[in-house]
Amino acid sequence: MGSSPAQSFTSIPVLDFSLSASPDTKPHFLLELRNAVVNVGFFYLVHTPIAPHVQQAFIEKSLALFDLPLEKKLEIEMVNSKHFLGYTRLGAETTASTTDYREQFDFATELPPPGPDEPLYRNIRGPNQWPDETGIPGFRKAIEAYLAEIAPLAEAFKSLIAEALDLPSDALYPFFDQPPQHKLKLIKYPPPTSDSHSQGVGAHKDSEFLTFLLQATPHSGLEVQNKSGDWIPAPPLDGSLVVNIGRALEAVTGGVCTATTHRVNLQPENFVDAEGNPLGPRFSFPVFQGMSLELCAEDIHLDIPAHIKELVKDQQVRSDAEATFNKAFRGKTGEGTLIHWITSHQDVGRRWYPVLQGYASCLRGMEVRRP
Repeated sequence: MGSSPAQSFTSIPVLDFSLSASPDTKPHFLLELRNAVVNVGFFYLVHTPIAPHVQQAFIEKSLALFDLPLEKKLEIEMVNSKHFLGYTRLGAETTASTTDYREQFDFATELPPPGPDEPLYRNIRGPNQWPDETGIPGFRKAIEAYLAEIAPLAEAFKSLIAEALDLPSDALYPFFDQPPQHKLKLIKYPPPTSDSHSQGVGAHKDSEFLTFLLQATPHSGLEVQNKSGDWIPAPPLDGSLVVNIGRALEAVTGGVCTATTHRVNLQPENFVDAEGNPLGPRFSFPVFQGMSLELCAEDIHLDIPAHIKELVKDQQVRSDAEATFNKAFRGKTGEGTLIHWITSHQDVGRRWYPVLQGYASCLRGMEVRRP
């Protein structure tokens, strides 16, 4: 049996968002989008509607945030937030049982906290912890302006992906919360000082609908794995965002859209330019577009055309999607997401969700022991 396209991709496709705006060029854009979401799971997006001055201010303020003294960063440490927003120290997270050598801040679309009678998992949505503006004047304005630019882009892809799969343009709308809350990570990867610091973030698949990644510095290091197991570089491309499929989109489409494994490789050669000059730390700023916290398996009714389903010839992809669907949509999506976050941020779990912390630990042990 021959290899499927997903097994053989050797580069990340580049899509021109401006083509989606014209009736004359939109069909071509949708064909390219279909190939990207079905066969690759990643693509560069160029000619986005994000205003350059907004993006530049966002980058400048984000870099300045990392220059604050540690004691100022700790004022907004994530453990202080039941909404999993705030500062995470260098080396505090792990992927695949290995420490991720990165420092980060989590922000999101500003929303009020849930009411006292709402389920615990609604705490996933809530207000940010903002740094003291005397240290970085204009920081909050810059962050909120960037998220405001991303929001309509993310909204557009809800219909564009549906159309690329020959579904009605509004087919995916019921699967989202209103108003949405987009999650933003500001990530700093320092130059590695030893081999133990070579993992910026281990091999993984994103959990959400889509990720919109701004690679803010010229470092290489982001790598995407094709189905043959080869790691394909995804270096920064000027004027682009890197967009990738999350497990949630893979699950609701029954594996037609593919969530692709990726990692950040912090090899020393990724921290120097072509002339051998040091580049300093790598900065990476992803925005995650999540789906509704209230979604259940029985809510998913997508009548994907047979000719689209037939594009997925890799049975392992379909099997993975079924497993993700069963795991992700056992009960409400919010319930599973909260347990996952408690497992990833155990200090937050101990402080705000002590009962669920024990349950999450049991689940984690079962995952580790599973053959």
